[in-house]
Amino acid sequence: MYFSPEFLQYTLYAVAAVLIIFILVVIGYKIKHNIKIWDKSFVLALVVLINTLYSILSGFFDMPYELSSIVTGGLSLVAFGYIVVIIWDLHKQSKTIKHK
Repeated sequence: MYFSPEFLQYTLYAVAAVLIIFILVVIGYKIKHNIKIWDKSFVLALVVLINTLYSILSGFFDMPYELSSIVTGGLSLVAFGYIVVIIWDLHKQSKTIKHK
């Protein structure tokens, strides 16, 4: 299956727009209900957004391949780490709820 570079770039724009809207809606919800804004899932969303925005910028500017690999790879590892931490926290919460 072949995807044109144009299609992939427009898809990246759509993903970034949806992610930004989602983050703003979540921030609004948390402010309205007096919930702490900075939590693990919010940091994960910001890391993914930064990675997406960096990928969009690399489409406009010719960035060195090594730098792009380090930045996107590093951000992907951080995002994966946050996913593992969030899943682990959910697992601990479910064990705590079952024991009560």
